[in-house]
Amino acid sequence: MALYPRRLQRLGTTTLVVSLPKQWAAERRLKPGDVVYIEVNGDRLTIYSREVAQEPTAAIISADEVEKPEILARIVASCFLQGHDIVKVTSNLGLTESQTQAILATVEWLPGFEVVEQTPRQIVLQAIIDPTKFKIEAVIRRLNVLVISMMGVAVDTLVRGVSEKVGEVLDTGKKLEELYHMAVRQLIIALKNPSVAHSVGIDSPIAVLGYRLVAKAIEEAGQHAISLAKESLHVRHKGITIKKSIVNKLVSIAEEVQTLFTNSVNAFLTLDLKMVNSVLDSLQGMMDTIETTERELIEEVDDAELSLSLRVSLMHFSAILDAVKTISEVALNKFVRMSTNIVQVATASQ
Repeated sequence: MALYPRRLQRLGTTTLVVSLPKQWAAERRLKPGDVVYIEVNGDRLTIYSREVAQEPTAAIISADEVEKPEILARIVASCFLQGHDIVKVTSNLGLTESQTQAILATVEWLPGFEVVEQTPRQIVLQAIIDPTKFKIEAVIRRLNVLVISMMGVAVDTLVRGVSEKVGEVLDTGKKLEELYHMAVRQLIIALKNPSVAHSVGIDSPIAVLGYRLVAKAIEEAGQHAISLAKESLHVRHKGITIKKSIVNKLVSIAEEVQTLFTNSVNAFLTLDLKMVNSVLDSLQGMMDTIETTERELIEEVDDAELSLSLRVSLMHFSAILDAVKTISEVALNKFVRMSTNIVQVATASQ
């Protein structure tokens, strides 16, 4: 193994560069403008002249060592999220019916994970989706669209009594879960494989943390949208008449929450500092409005069950605003990590 000492040089105000050995570059026919791939491993950097083809990874799970089928299912899901291409579930005693059903049920919400072999003693699962085909920002945008759609249907159910649309929310919720798990898998693979990170739009390991937090915040907002739809359906099934003034307040809150949610995601993706701060500035006022509305409901609504349901709905709106706050804070952190005309990233000695 040859060692080539190099002195770091400054390029611009923030970038450090190092030259490649001339012979090494010539042997690989590299020229200015070509892309090379740098793998980070602690204090060591490895430079590849071409995209590195990663060997498929496999995980073998011994079902005989797992007490409950639901635990076995969680382990299978975790292996998928960790980026394993093949997962084998084996049993010397033979897989039980409950173990098999738990595994197959889990596979249904793991996108691109298919059963390729099934015997009494073994189930083999294989990932068939290429993670590099989906940009992480496109996945985040799609998650945002799904949640906004779910919130809209939930409000329609409460206001107009469109109970049949609750099923749509549940179906959309399944799509949301699938997409969320695909995003998590992509991010973990990106941490392990720099070429995948480049393909999906991840510029550094710390960016993975931000996308992970945002994806989780969006997924949690979606769960609250599902709960909101179910609560709205419960109110409508009771046949209780809601005053128009109360309905209008709830619709106004819902519309504002939807707007703040969409703006927070867009601000994260576009690094729009004005939008980030606009969302953060509006959050406290929106939380105050929800608190005031809750007090008014206690005074205006005589039916105890309706009052409770409406207050639970407000609780879900508050929880969605918590997600908005998380996304906005991550967006702000992402902004200051980049060098801009406002923030110049430099070493402490500069």
